[in-house]
Amino acid sequence: SRTMRASAIAACLAVSASGAAAFAPSLSAAPRLRGAAPAVCAAQASGADGWKAPAILANSLLAASLMLSPALTAFNGPDASFGGAANAQGATSSKLTKGAPSTDANKDPESILRLSLPINERSPIREAANEIELKMDKALREVRNEKWAKIGGMAAKSKNIMTGKQNDILKDIPAARQQEAAGLFETALKELDTLRDTVGLQKVEKVTQQKQVALRAIGAIEQLMVKEFPFQVPAEYANLPRLEGRAEVEMVIKKADPLAKFDVDGTVYDKVVLKMVLDGYTAPITSGRFLNLVEKGFYNNMMVQRSDGFVIQTGDPNFEQEDLPHGLVDDKGAVTTIPLEVFAEEDVMPTYGVTLEDDGRPLSQPKLPFSVYGTLAMARSEDNANDGSSQFFFLLFDPELTTAGRNLMDGRFATFGYVVDGNRLLSNVEQGDTIISAAITSGKENLVNVK
Repeated sequence: SRTMRASAIAACLAVSASGAAAFAPSLSAAPRLRGAAPAVCAAQASGADGWKAPAILANSLLAASLMLSPALTAFNGPDASFGGAANAQGATSSKLTKGAPSTDANKDPESILRLSLPINERSPIREAANEIELKMDKALREVRNEKWAKIGGMAAKSKNIMTGKQNDILKDIPAARQQEAAGLFETALKELDTLRDTVGLQKVEKVTQQKQVALRAIGAIEQLMVKEFPFQVPAEYANLPRLEGRAEVEMVIKKADPLAKFDVDGTVYDKVVLKMVLDGYTAPITSGRFLNLVEKGFYNNMMVQRSDGFVIQTGDPNFEQEDLPHGLVDDKGAVTTIPLEVFAEEDVMPTYGVTLEDDGRPLSQPKLPFSVYGTLAMARSEDNANDGSSQFFFLLFDPELTTAGRNLMDGRFATFGYVVDGNRLLSNVEQGDTIISAAITSGKENLVNVK
């Protein structure tokens, strides 16, 4: 009834108000995340009759509660891990995701990273990639048998663009990298041939896998097109470590109980191995701080301090000691912080020290959105955009809870990369599990450590 709907909205508003207090940031123990109440609101508000307006409101409130959750706090509460086995791979779209539903958002971490490279957007290589990424993704979701001929044609067209416009593609690559580019170009053509042959099998999974291989080959060429770091970090932050490019980190996590295993979708693993790509092109200060700490071994043997089904958070060196600093400290024992850093799609460099909403752009989308299961972001206090230090979190993206393209986390936290391999294993990482090691596997040369 209309009265019940009004009551549901009122209840959700009350939850939101109480949630703000529950998530109030501090450097001591914080109340346990009450994630169930907003979900109940969403269910009650949507109603059996399909009335959607309150459901939209409820989702917004839920997103708000999620936005408040990764605060710079020591989190005390029962062990919990309710993350689903969501895939990082998903539908992609050429549309901007300003206020768009999740089906229009890019959920593929490798695709997002490739498309955010600071290169010539008009290069024919982007046209070639579009054939087997945006268009092929859509075709693969069709149920008609006729789709296979169309998909095969996309693979062939992508190769034809690459070969027919090879000179135009290679001219965007510096002379010193031309020889390397020539080898990568041949590899990409071979992978596109393999993709066209794979289409003949008419197996969606196999075509999807080979499509990713071909896109990685194209992406390797695109990375050579980056001529120089695209902007200058503001002078007031020039004394901070920064990542001028990209780097990869491998993180290994094991259960607190040496006899326990990770169970993900019925498969048992002795350890979780995560491959993370950090993007200094969009978040040089944030990724630089994280990589600098990885280089120092800061996260080695540190326990997971929060796992509640929404985020997995760690990085507090004194998690169990409220009277000690909860971040990286300098020689005088004071916590060292970094500014909030958000790179909006329409900008030429990141915005520092302020959320996109406070900057008057609440609908602007960051280049690295919270649309991926395993999004990496720096934790901070809710009332201070600039007190991030060493605590970070993985978002366990759920399209029903943190809707891609319209959630309230985008633009409020500094995203700095994605888990590109092993992300599904995060679903069984629990509070108390231990980061055995975090090590730089590539890109260390891009880290600028300022003394």
